[in-house]
Parts: sequence; C-alpha cells; structure tokens
Amino acid sequence: MATQPGLRVAVGEPAINPVPRLMMQQAVTEVREHEAPANRHEGFDLTIGCENGEFIAKKTFNPRLGIVGGISILGTSGIVEPLSLASWIASIEVYVRVALVGNAQSIAFLPGKIGRIYTREVLGLPTQRAVQIANFLGDALDFMQQALSEDQRILDVFWLLGHPGKLAKVLAGDWDTHSSKSSMAMSVVADVAAELGFNSTLVQAIAQANTVEAAIERLQHESGAQALWVEIERHIAVLIHRRTPAVSRVEVRLFNLNGKTLGAP
Repeated sequence: MATQPGLRVAVGEPAINPVPRLMMQQAVTEVREHEAPANRHEGFDLTIGCENGEFIAKKTFNPRLGIVGGISILGTSGIVEPLSLASWIASIEVYVRVALVGNAQSIAFLPGKIGRIYTREVLGLPTQRAVQIANFLGDALDFMQQALSEDQRILDVFWLLGHPGKLAKVLAGDWDTHSSKSSMAMSVVADVAAELGFNSTLVQAIAQANTVEAAIERLQHESGAQALWVEIERHIAVLIHRRTPAVSRVEVRLFNLNGKTLGAP
C-alpha cells in the first residue's frame, strides 16, 4: 500500500501502477465473458499476492518510497523487459549503431518510455532513431562516441529524454542509474535549487522529498520551477558533452511521470 505521495497512485491505494491495474481489470473482464450471463453482474474480488513479498520488499527501495505491506507493481507499461540485465548492454550497442546509420544527424536516448511521444511528435524522429537505453546511460554514450569516431563524423544533435529521477543522477557522477548502482536524485536537484537562490525551506523540502516525482509536485506552483528544471537540463547536457565530443550539440528534456515537459519546451 502507498503511504506517501510521489508515486502514480494515491495515498492509501494498493501500490499498483495505473497500466498494470488496467491490465488486471481487462484480464478479469475476459474471464467473466466466459461465465454464464446470469453471473456477469455479480461482484468480483481480485487478490494479487507474492509469496514472501513483505520480506522481499525490505531489500528494495519500497520502504523509502512509503510502500508498506509487500512489494509494489510499478512500471509504466505493465510489461517486464530485462532492462537491468548485463545481456541488455550488448544489445544497446546494436541499437545505437542502427540509430546512427544513414548518416543520421539527430538521435535520441530514452531510459524508458517517458519521452517517446515527444520524440515522435515534437522532434519528428523515426522509431529507429530513438534508443531505449534502460539504466545504462554511460555505456550507451560510449557506444555512440565510438561509432561516430570510427566513421570520423560529427552528430549534429543528440537528445536525452526522460524523468529527472533517472537523468539527474549523472550530476552526482552516476552513469549507471540502476537503484543498486546509484543514489536517489533529490539531493542533486536540491543542490541546483540552492545554486539558483531558492529559499532554504524549499531546498530542504526538495532534499527530503520521498521521490523526485514528489519534489516535482512540491515545485509545480513555484514561480522558479521551470527555470530550475532548465538549469538541471543544462547541467546534464554539459556533462554529456564532455563524454561525447563527437556530438555538436546536446539537448536534454525532462518530463514528469505523465510525460509533461518540466524545463525547456
């Protein structure tokens, strides 16, 4: 159960994200369609469980996120992909090289699915130019730099799109953004807020937020919120540019969990 804000479910609700929850409802509906018509109007209770879930949860970030009583069912698609497995790293190099073929002058990296609509509708990039890199930002950038160096060419524009909960971690020097390899990003967001002159109470609230999404919600009515996210985007772009000299321009766009841009349009 969710006990604190910052997740995609309300406080007091089971910690099951909207898409997985919808998939469960659809599965129940499919089962009910095979029942006798007279029974289809009766209620139906669905229980989701995991053996030893409460014990397993103690080894995850769930307690830090305010999720109690068991493990959570998160994600934005409801489909599990091996995004944190070592085997995925090798495939990322293939995807990066495919994205660069045809003398592409602009490609995008996305840790997950957040930013896909922006990539397609705003940037106008075809599917093969957008690479889903999971947690392996550093590896993916190195693959891109290596491929460009081999061809002795410069990429005009590189785009990095995603949630600041992932991408802001590079400000702390974390290029593998998996939770087992990096710290949560609220402190680095708070550091940039302090640099911009945000009042100390707000800076402390950001640093102590349950999640970066909770910090986003806390900041949404602050007049300087967009400037903060723009500055974080700029900081990230500078670090990426140092790592990828074969790129002419780096553009970073940050989004909340609903896919709304936070910084630059």
